[in-house]
Amino acid sequence: MTSLAVVAATGRTGRLVVERALAAGHSVTAVARDPAALGLDHPHLTRRAADVMDPARLREALAGHDIVVSALGSTGRGPTTLYSAGTAAIIAALPPAARLVVISSAGLATPADAGPAARLFGRVLHHVMRHPYADMDRMEHLLAGTSLSWTAVRPTGLTDRPGTGRPRVSLGATERLGTRTSRADLAAFIIDHLDDPLTFGRPVAVSSLP
Repeated sequence: MTSLAVVAATGRTGRLVVERALAAGHSVTAVARDPAALGLDHPHLTRRAADVMDPARLREALAGHDIVVSALGSTGRGPTTLYSAGTAAIIAALPPAARLVVISSAGLATPADAGPAARLFGRVLHHVMRHPYADMDRMEHLLAGTSLSWTAVRPTGLTDRPGTGRPRVSLGATERLGTRTSRADLAAFIIDHLDDPLTFGRPVAVSSLP
């Protein structure tokens, strides 16, 4: 049994990560501003109240955990520092060799094998989402400067559809994948690859099939 903490555990993605981890037999600490909103009861579930913008409370909530999944996500398209500042606070709370998985976006880069239509869509999306993407980019640069075993998981457009159980994956986020990713497939990939060294120290793009 692995003990891990999930930051932003009450969001739509965070909750699914918690559920998947518990189903896999892990011991989970759900970290959120209001962890009671998770609405789950399980003998291997612990709740901790903390805000990523309160480093002292966050450090207390993450104490004793060497594996952390961050499901932080901003709302809207305006300027934000949630990804970079929140991840910086998590990094500061972890031991140097800890495992940290964060959720980023496939929109940060256009794969080399993308066709003209996909490239055009990527440019438009990058312009529309330029503020969140800029902060995700800052977040990934922060991770690259650490000694952590980190992974930035980059899903394509997130949906609440049921998981396919067959996510498509691009290590290094270099290949074109599907345009949509169910949150269930995203959560499954994260938990199923917690110990996968092939994902360490790099971005990994994920999408659902078909």
